[in-house]
Amino acid sequence: MGILFKARSGNFSNSTGLLLIRLGLGTLFLLAGAGKVLHLQDFINSVQVTGRMNNTLSFVLAFILPFMEMIFGALYIIGLFTPVTSFFMAVMTMGFLFVLGTGHPELPFSYNIVFLLCFIATMFTGAGMFSFDSLGDRKKKDDKVIKRDEINQSDPKIFDAGKVNESDAIFVDENEVKDKEVKG
Repeated sequence: MGILFKARSGNFSNSTGLLLIRLGLGTLFLLAGAGKVLHLQDFINSVQVTGRMNNTLSFVLAFILPFMEMIFGALYIIGLFTPVTSFFMAVMTMGFLFVLGTGHPELPFSYNIVFLLCFIATMFTGAGMFSFDSLGDRKKKDDKVIKRDEINQSDPKIFDAGKVNESDAIFVDENEVKDKEVKG
């Protein structure tokens, strides 16, 4: 389930940083998608005018894209299925880079490259503690460290039904081994 619910990103400050990234980019995608949905016909026409795709493909993509932006933007904000959500948002951003290009008239490169890098980062790190993913990604109990004095040598889970073998030698007193060899 680690690919769906990934929240273990470290400490409080790391999780706070991831929350700020998720809130900023998720809100941007949610609002951009909502604006396109409110003026869906205008958006479809603007995509068809670019001439990068045939009219049918541009119609289908322009119709689906705003809804995908809204859904994935909302999932990203709340931190649900963050690795998968980040992957799909990265794919959408690569599509934007393909259509719009990597350049920007006033910046050294397109801001979509920064968005892409943030999505890739959250795909690997997860959402952090402040997310719904953290509910599904509960840490497993740490394995209990067994001290030498606490070992019950007759426990079949630890010592193959009480039989002494070479791998158990570090837990067994040498005198016990010699006594068993003499009697055996």
